[in-house]
Amino acid sequence: MQMAMQSQVIKLFMPAMIRTEAAPRNLFRYRRRRPVRILYLMKTNMKTANRKTNQKRNPAREKEARPDSLQPRIEPTTLWDFPAQNYGGRRQGDTAYTGATPSHILWNLLQRYTEPDELVVDPMAGSGTTLDVARELGRRALGYDVNPTREDIFHVDSRKLPLESGKAAFVFVDPPYSTHVAYSDDPRCIGKLDAAEPEYYEAMDRVIGEIHRVLAPGRHMALYVSDSFVKGKGFYPIGFELFSLLRKRFVPIDIISVVRRNRTLTMGNYRKAAEEGGFFLRGFNYLFIMRKPLPPSAAGAAPSSKRRGGKPRR
Repeated sequence: MQMAMQSQVIKLFMPAMIRTEAAPRNLFRYRRRRPVRILYLMKTNMKTANRKTNQKRNPAREKEARPDSLQPRIEPTTLWDFPAQNYGGRRQGDTAYTGATPSHILWNLLQRYTEPDELVVDPMAGSGTTLDVARELGRRALGYDVNPTREDIFHVDSRKLPLESGKAAFVFVDPPYSTHVAYSDDPRCIGKLDAAEPEYYEAMDRVIGEIHRVLAPGRHMALYVSDSFVKGKGFYPIGFELFSLLRKRFVPIDIISVVRRNRTLTMGNYRKAAEEGGFFLRGFNYLFIMRKPLPPSAAGAAPSSKRRGGKPRR
C-alpha cells in the first residue's frame, strides 16, 4: 500500500517527460525520494496549523494590544504621554479635527475633579471631545464655539457665555495657539489673532474672565496650550503669558506637560529644518490646572465636592 501511495505521489510531482517507462533507473530513484519528503513537510505543517488553531484566544489581551483601544488610567505624574487620540475603542470627538484634544486628558481631569451628574463646560468645544468624555462618565456637559462642528455645540463666542454665574463644576479650554490653524471665517475667532500682538492676550483674558464667572467657587478648571514659534519672526511663550493671566483670578494647583504626537514631529523635512535653522519643534503642551478661590466668608470651609486623585469611578 505504501508503494502504491508513493507511486501516486510520483505521478503527481514528476514532470510528464519523467513519467515514461524509458526513464533512467537512477533518475527514477532520485525523483522517487522527493515526494516522500514533500508529504512529510505537508504533514508537519498541518500539525503546526492545528496547534495554532486550537490555542485559546484572549480577546481582552488582543484588545489591549490595539493602540486605538487603550484603556484610560489615572496618571500619577506631571508628564503625560498618550500614544492614541481616543481610548476604549470608541471615538471621543473627531480625530480628523485639527488640534483635537486627546480624550485621555479629559478622562483624567474629570475623574479627579468632578462627580457624576455635575456640569462640565467647554467654551471652545472644537469637535466635542470634552462633551463625549463627560457624558461617557455620567457628567452633564455644555459646549460652545464660534464654529460649531456638531448640533450639540452652541454657536457662541467664548468671551460671552450664555450661562449663569457659578453653575459649572469644571471648565476645560483648549484655545488657538496664535494663527497657525484657520479654524473659522467668523471674525470673532481668536485663532485669527496673532500671539505676537497684544490683542490675542486681551481676548484670552476675557475668556478667562468668563470661565471664572461661570465656575462655582472652590471648583477647578484646566487650560491646555502650546507655545508658538514662527520662522523669521521668533518665539512666543504663550503658555507663560496665559498662566500669568490665570493667576490673576485662580489659585494654581499644578502644571502638567503633555507630549505632543503631531505627525510633523516625525517628518524628516520638519526635523531637518529645525536642526539646520537652529530652532525647536513644539514637543509638549502645557496643561494648567487651577482652582477658583472660595469667597472670603467661606474661605475656611471645604468645597462642596470632594477632590478625588486616586481610584477612578465610572
